Formats: sequence, C-alpha cells, structure tokens
Amino acid sequence: MLNLDELTMAIKTEANRLGFNHTGIAPALPSPHYDAFLQWVEEGNHAEMGYLAREDTLAKRGDPSLILEGCQRLICLAMPYARPNISTQDCPPGKGKISAYAVTRDYHEVIWDRLYQLEEFIHAHADDKVKTKSYIDTGPILERSYASKAGLGIAGKNSCLIIKGFGSYFFLAEILIDLPLPIDQVFTRDLCGTCQRCIEACPTRCIREDYTIDAGSCISYLTIENKGIIPDHLKPLVGNRVFGCDVCQTVCPHNAWTPEQNLVLGEPRLPECFDLIELFNLDADQFKSKFHETPLLRTKRAGMLRTAAVVFGNQKFQLALPILQKALEKEEDPALKDACGWAIRQITGTQ
Repeated sequence: MLNLDELTMAIKTEANRLGFNHTGIAPALPSPHYDAFLQWVEEGNHAEMGYLAREDTLAKRGDPSLILEGCQRLICLAMPYARPNISTQDCPPGKGKISAYAVTRDYHEVIWDRLYQLEEFIHAHADDKVKTKSYIDTGPILERSYASKAGLGIAGKNSCLIIKGFGSYFFLAEILIDLPLPIDQVFTRDLCGTCQRCIEACPTRCIREDYTIDAGSCISYLTIENKGIIPDHLKPLVGNRVFGCDVCQTVCPHNAWTPEQNLVLGEPRLPECFDLIELFNLDADQFKSKFHETPLLRTKRAGMLRTAAVVFGNQKFQLALPILQKALEKEEDPALKDACGWAIRQITGTQ
C-alpha cells in the first residue's frame, strides 16, 4: 500500500492519463458557498429544477459525509471539451445551433467510464476497505465551490468554473473518499474583476452582478432542462439556439486563447448547425435511434421539436409553415403545440 503522499501523486497521474487534465484535492468540509446556494434556491432561481430544492439533497450539499459515510476528501476533476467552431450567425435559416459540448458522445457515459477506472485504480493502490463514491454533475455536490477549494480555478460571473490559462470549456467530476489525502491550496483569486462581457452579451440578461444566474431565463435551461412552455417574452431571445447556449463562454476573455489539451470525448457526432426540418420527420423511436448516446436525448423528442419550432418562428422560415401546421394539428404535447402556434404567427405576421 502506498503512503498518502504517494497515493495522491499516483491518483493525479492516473487521472491525467484518463483525460482529466486538472485534478485537485479538497477537504470534505461544508462549502463556503452553501448559505448562498440556500438563498438562491429560496428565491426561486432554480426555476422548475425541483431536484435542487429537495430537503435530502439540500442537506447533502452542505455535508459530504451524508453522501459517503466518513468522507474526508473530494478528488475534484476537470475534463476539457472542444470549443465552439461556429457562431449562431453562421447557422442559415432552417438550421439551429447546438451547444459545443453536445455534439460529441454524451459526456456522462465517457466520464462515468473514466471515473470507474480511476476508482478501481484507487482501490488497487490503497487499503481494500477504502470507500469511494463518484459523481459527474448528477449528484448533490456544489461542484464549482469544491473545485475552487481543490485549487482548480474559480467560478466566474457566468457561474462557469474558469481554470486560469485554460478557460472554462470543462466538465467537472468528483470522487468522494474516506482517506485524509493531502489537500491542495484553495484558489481564491477573482478572475473576472470589472469585466462585464458575459453579463452584457447574455441574450436574456440572466447573469447577475453577484455571480449568480436566474436559471428560469437562461437559454440553456429553457432549451434543455425546461420541459414546459417557453414564455412568449423569451421566445425571440432564444434566436436560433435549439439546444443550449455558448454565448457567455464565447465572449469570456479567458476563452480567447487556450492551449491544446487532451480531448477524450471523440469526434463530433452531430453538426453544430443542425437541420431542424429533419427533426419533424422523426418519430419517437427514430429520434432515440438518431441521438443515441448524445446529450440531445435529454430533451426528448417533444422538447427538441418545441425549441425547433421557436427557432423557425425567429427565423421567419417560410418553408417550415406546412411542417408547423401539421405538428400543430397532430402533436399532443402542450409546449410543442404552443411553440408551433407562436411560430406560425411570427412567420405569417398574424396574431
């Protein structure tokens, strides 16, 4: 068995080999941002993401030992993904923009596999009785806060974790462990300062001065997490974004230039500008088959068609009228029908 210093170095080396380009160790103490998170939830900024406000998950976010008994450390990991290649302006009528992180294989599947391998490595080089538990972004952990405590970087005004010299195009993951591994120095430097670029560029102005987000107005929330009707006053601001939004990251100075990194998610499976007419020709089974192992499955067919209809309306895309009319008559999902009706009115100029 390795001693704790040797084990920590071995874990970081193996993590890097597996594609986690940045690794740090944080103590499993209550997050300094826990009270702020509670207030954010209490104010309703989590919108319809009810899982964030459940009593059991709220408690766990404040105490990692409620997730893993005897937890002493969090191994915080960051895996990079490729930056966007095109802007929304480069998407012609009839096509919609997909967020850069979503064009490859679903990162959950890739990262879960790498986390499993890293846990196996830890168990092989530490005492067999060591306990571990992994998460990507699915667990009740204030990821960015612990990533800062582990020395990786710090959350910017747009709430994305910025790693100095590398930007913010990263997925975060954690392994909770009941060993007292040596901890890394906390990262405390404010990397935003007086910069307002993300705040000013956000189409819906959902980014606040206090480094928090009004999730209910965020385009990523509206097009992915939100399963209901997109409010009429926000529909025009969606523009031609059909899945997610990269605006706040593309304007961030920390992403203006970043060095080459090891990208393990593989080649793109989808174009960043996606043919929206094709979507309406897919039934539920065809939709699942086409987007198998990609993040787009998260919205389900009705959610994707809903946002595609909004994009058609914003583009005033005349060729979409027959498709929208057919969907309005035959589809059953209320949010999809609402979007189709709205889009038809935008295209035809009727009320």
